[in-house]
Formats: sequence, C-alpha cells, structure tokens
Amino acid sequence: MRIPFSRAPLTWEKAAPYLQRAIDNGWLTTGPLVQEFTKGLADFLDTENVVPVSSCTAALQIALAAADLKPGDEVIVPSNTFIATLETAELHGLVPRLADIDSATWNMSLDSAAKLVNSRTRAIIAVPFAGNPLPMHDLRKLADANQLTLILDCAHALETRFDGQPLHAYADFSCYSFYATKNLTTAEGGALVCAADKTERVRALSLHGMSRAAWNRYAGGSWRYDIIETGYKANLTDIHAGLGLAQLADLRQNHQRRLELAKRYEQALGDLPVKMQQLPETAGATDHARHLFCISISSESKSDRDTVIAAFREKSIGFSVHFIPLYEFSNVRKLHGFAAANFPANEEYFSGALSLPLYPTLTDAEQDEIISLLQELLAYGAAASV
Repeated sequence: MRIPFSRAPLTWEKAAPYLQRAIDNGWLTTGPLVQEFTKGLADFLDTENVVPVSSCTAALQIALAAADLKPGDEVIVPSNTFIATLETAELHGLVPRLADIDSATWNMSLDSAAKLVNSRTRAIIAVPFAGNPLPMHDLRKLADANQLTLILDCAHALETRFDGQPLHAYADFSCYSFYATKNLTTAEGGALVCAADKTERVRALSLHGMSRAAWNRYAGGSWRYDIIETGYKANLTDIHAGLGLAQLADLRQNHQRRLELAKRYEQALGDLPVKMQQLPETAGATDHARHLFCISISSESKSDRDTVIAAFREKSIGFSVHFIPLYEFSNVRKLHGFAAANFPANEEYFSGALSLPLYPTLTDAEQDEIISLLQELLAYGAAASV
C-alpha cells in the first residue's frame, strides 16, 4: 500500500535495545521489562493502578469478573463499537442491551442508554469512539444514580482526557489497547486501570488467579504461591513490553502530530458534503486522542462510499470503516434480535462511514493527496452528471 491506513510509530533502531534486553535477561515472558512498561504507563496515565495484560479484550474480561457481574445481569453497550465489547459480555453470561449513538459525537447516546436501564441492569460499557471523550461527568452521574459499574473500553483513548483528567478517573474500570494499529502498540497487548483496592485482584485474575507471579517469586522472596480464584491467562510479555517502551517517550509528541493532521482534515473537508465527528460541548480540542479520523459521506455527495473506496484502492491509499454496527452481524441478530430501525443515528452515520489515514508519520504531502482526491470525489451539485 503506497499510503497505508495505519503505520505504527515504531522503528527497529528504537525497539532493538529493548528486544535485546528481553532476550538477554532470559525472561522473554512477564519480567523486568513489563515492570518498566507498567511504570511508564502509570506515569503517562497519572495513576499507580495499572495492570498490563495481553489485549484490551482480556482487560474487558477481567473487568467484568472483578466487577462481580453475574450471568443474567444486563449490561449496556454502544451499537457502534468493535465486536469484542459485546463478546466479552456474552462470554461472561451477561445480557447486552444496545444503546444508539449520539448523532454529533458518534459516542454512546446517554439518553438512549438511560432508557435501557431497568432492575436487571448492572453495568455500562462505554467506548470513547475514535478517541473522542464522552461527557464523563454526565456518564458518571448516570452510573451512580442507578448503582451501575462503569467500564470504559478505551481501546482508542490512551491520550484522551476530559476536564483535565484521563478518562479512567471517572470510571470503575478502564481497558486500554496496544494492538498493532493503536497510537502506542505492543503488537498485541493492553492494560486495565482500576481502583487501588481492586488492583491486586485484577493482577491475580490476569494470570490464573495466582497470588504471586513468577517474576515476584524468583526475583526474590518465597517460591510458594496460592490460587486465590479462577483466573485467565492474560499476562503481557517482556517482548511485547519492549515494543511499547520504545514508543513511550514519543507518545505526547505523536499525539500532537495527530491533532495537527486532524485539524488539517477538518479545515480542508469542511466545505464538502461529509459529517465529521464533533467533540462534546465541554471538551477541549486537545482532549481527543485522534486515534481515528472518521467521516460520514452525505447522500448529497457526488460519490457514494463505494465509489470513494474504489478510488482509494486504485490510488493505493488505505482506508477502513469503523464500525460495522453490532446489530448488523448475523450471530448478534441470531442471539439478541437487535433491529437496525432501533438505531437511527448509528444507521445514518454508518451509511457513509469511512476512516481516513491518520498517524504521526503521515506527511503533509500524503495527506494533501488524500484531501485532493476527496475534494474531487465529494463535491456538491454534481450528482446529476454522474
């Protein structure tokens, strides 16, 4: 792909010393580099309660277990998210209820979510879509008023803030992703942030429910351990942590570049028949992580999404669509019977949804080429001539 959709902010020169350490120290799996990566994440997220895990999906599974949710409990999930948000609830025996999205922010509509709350509702899993913060004070009030556990699927939102704080400050559990396409990648990996009194339990759940991991046993102290509850195999490895450590120092600088690129897109595409994601009214311009830059092509456009995608492919420009709504999947329909008609805002967004390349090493010239192609394809007033 000449201009890929995503390009990891990672070089061999920066990663090699960490990978060499991971090999030379003999651990390879969870060891000293994971400890170092944990400290770096804790500093960036301004919390001591970080547990690195093997994926954001694993973090969600552990959060549901640590929240003591029981089979049959209901959990509210946005319709516009990756399938993992729903599947983890299903695998835990929970009953998912889908909330529509807000037509401006493309995050979960709090009005829609509030209408789903009933006597069986026990939790909300909210998703800062593309890195856009939700109105966190209002979301927290909704959870508290109904005694609900608030879990954030922050797969897109490592740098996201709201009212001066990282999003985990408002939630009971926050799950982060370091997948290959994320703003910071460990190839596969994630992390969970929770309250201080939950951290040791979460750490145990991440590795078979063991009271003491191998690093703690062999780095000093007793060899003996206990299994304190049924857990998961979800620990991060030193190899993966090394990749993350190679990017931590550049994370804020890379976020700044993402903000600049997003602003260039917004300024250049503002006169075209496309919708762009809006921040919540009380959020600041730098609060968005800008993991993704998504547009929704209007029916008034000269070209529809399929035509734009075909042109991107011809020019060897990457793209994606975030997301196919959960209710569109055959297995989800079979299990839960969700109908598209109940999600009008998501339907409107998805009908033209397209995600554009956005990453720190995207050059202005590459972005200008993408913008020029969109301007050519999406102008107003030309539908009759097509």
